[in-house]
Amino acid sequence: LLDALAADVRAGASLRAAWATSAAWPAGAAALHRDAFPADAAPLQHSPRSADETVVVHAVRVATELGGPVAATLDAAAALLRERLTARAEALAHAAQARLSARVLTAVPLVFAGWSALTSGSFRAALLSPPGAACALGGGLLNLTGWAWMRRLVRIAARGGG
Repeated sequence: LLDALAADVRAGASLRAAWATSAAWPAGAAALHRDAFPADAAPLQHSPRSADETVVVHAVRVATELGGPVAATLDAAAALLRERLTARAEALAHAAQARLSARVLTAVPLVFAGWSALTSGSFRAALLSPPGAACALGGGLLNLTGWAWMRRLVRIAARGGG
């Protein structure tokens, strides 16, 4: 949206005219219009909006209220949004790697214990003894805790949070 607005402004349109004729409308553009051009609407009822939509509103309001190089202001805001998109995509890629690692780290001990229980009589005997069962239960609980912790960390990383 900001790139389209900046192009229209560079072509000679006013910011309001560029906004009105932009073909790159996002969903909820009417609410963005009310917030970007508050003089055109009744007092704002702040609806929840994404951080990216907030950047759009602030860029348009700054360009409208303060003037200056409008196209450059809109281009800078568009560049910021592209950087955020790139950072989110990178976080999702890293989160996918972490998700795979968490699955492997969770599955390997279980697969090894299962294989050992099937193929080794001495392992089965140790596993079925009271201390062996207690160790297996403790290991299973620690494995479950590690899985839950990794899942939480991956979810935070996927959101791009720290």
